[in-house]
Amino acid sequence: MSSSIYMKVLESQPERYDRGITLLSLGAADRARRRLVDDLVEPGMRVLEIGCGTGALTVLAARRGAEVVAFDVSDPMLAMARRKVVDAGVSDRVHLEHEGVSGMDAFEDESFDLVAATLVFSELSSDERVWALRHSCRVLRPAGRLGLVDEVTPESLGEKLVHGAVRLPLLLVTFALTQTTTQPVDGLSRLVAEAGFRVETEERTALGSLLYLVAAKETTE
Repeated sequence: MSSSIYMKVLESQPERYDRGITLLSLGAADRARRRLVDDLVEPGMRVLEIGCGTGALTVLAARRGAEVVAFDVSDPMLAMARRKVVDAGVSDRVHLEHEGVSGMDAFEDESFDLVAATLVFSELSSDERVWALRHSCRVLRPAGRLGLVDEVTPESLGEKLVHGAVRLPLLLVTFALTQTTTQPVDGLSRLVAEAGFRVETEERTALGSLLYLVAAKETTE
């Protein structure tokens, strides 16, 4: 399924997105999102979130005391994110924008401490991934970090076979209930390194199908 079709599906069913991702990942995506915030977000830091969707990570980071700038291309998803932000009482620390990755060149150089994205890069084209990572590096301060959670293809044959057997019925059930799905992306850590980052943490969960990646912006001395 192409990213354009996928985004149209998401826009039509934003209220089902969180439930669908939780079901499809057997809760691993939720755990990884919480871990990203626990590991990387500190009070007072400035966070840029790429493709915030319904605002799950946005709210977690703002509750931790960060100032969050988050954007998404889908108006319905942003509407749900706004409701979550208001309900959580963190409106003063969150700025939501209707934008796609193509608009990242508008953000100022070295203006964020953290760039985060969950289940976003697997829905971008190859050119969009390169663009987003390049601008992620540009907008980060010298000690800044990149935190990504995304679906990938398992590496070992055994994991591929087990994951395929588990994933197919989950895909069918998830799409039937929520009209959402995901698709894996490969070579993400390589793209991150090529964009000017040093990968610090690269771990796989959910039968090797979910990547948790943390990278630091390379600095020239």
